[in-house]
Amino acid sequence: MKDFIMDDDLLIVTDALGNGDFAINVADQQNIEHLLLSQKGSYKEFPILGVGIEKYINSPDATSRLRLENEIDKQLSYDNFYVKTLDVNDLQNIKIDGNY
Repeated sequence: MKDFIMDDDLLIVTDALGNGDFAINVADQQNIEHLLLSQKGSYKEFPILGVGIEKYINSPDATSRLRLENEIDKQLSYDNFYVKTLDVNDLQNIKIDGNY
């Protein structure tokens, strides 16, 4: 899926030609990152969209990881992302394979 690109400070990147247009590129990874970091209610048009991963990362028990895995799968499905595999055993390196 192509979309406008944002930098690490969430500022929209302009194209390399310098004519002021937004840079457009494949943004699947960026979309997933924003979905994982956002809380429910972050998107006014879609108020139930958002994983809110911070609240899961601070919880050490295995039940929270299962809830996190379920929530990520559910939220990506809401965003029309087909999840092939999902691994949250290492919270520093969550693995998601799939496509839009």
